[in-house]
Amino acid sequence: MSAKDKSEELLAILRLNLENVRHREGVIGYILRNSKSASVDINDSTKIVDYAMLSGESLETGDMVSEIFQLGSINSVVIEGNDLKVLSLVIEDQHVSIFMDRKVDHNKICKELDSTKHSQKRNASSIQSNEENQEQNEVEIPL
Repeated sequence: MSAKDKSEELLAILRLNLENVRHREGVIGYILRNSKSASVDINDSTKIVDYAMLSGESLETGDMVSEIFQLGSINSVVIEGNDLKVLSLVIEDQHVSIFMDRKVDHNKICKELDSTKHSQKRNASSIQSNEENQEQNEVEIPL
């Protein structure tokens, strides 16, 4: 499987998981972006710019803190206000921010989205295993 195919598969799985998360009570919306594009699904379209800025700043701040304190790569960042909470994640080359009411359990959402990475790895290893089995099952008969 090529890198492009893996990336497209990851994006498809991630979008499906985000749609499931999006329909939970208390979830306001999400932003999914990579270096080429972004998808936005937010209840209040007048606040898209505000949410986009919060999304970008939360991941950037997480990276800066990680660098300063030598924490390694950041898996997730949670910012919690009086009424609103944002969970920002990096999954491969995808940056995800989910906006929710403060009372929503972000750990459940984080685990669900973390399964995206694992299911993509399982699919990739399954495909690789199938390819190896096909290679092993091929028999060359010299003429």
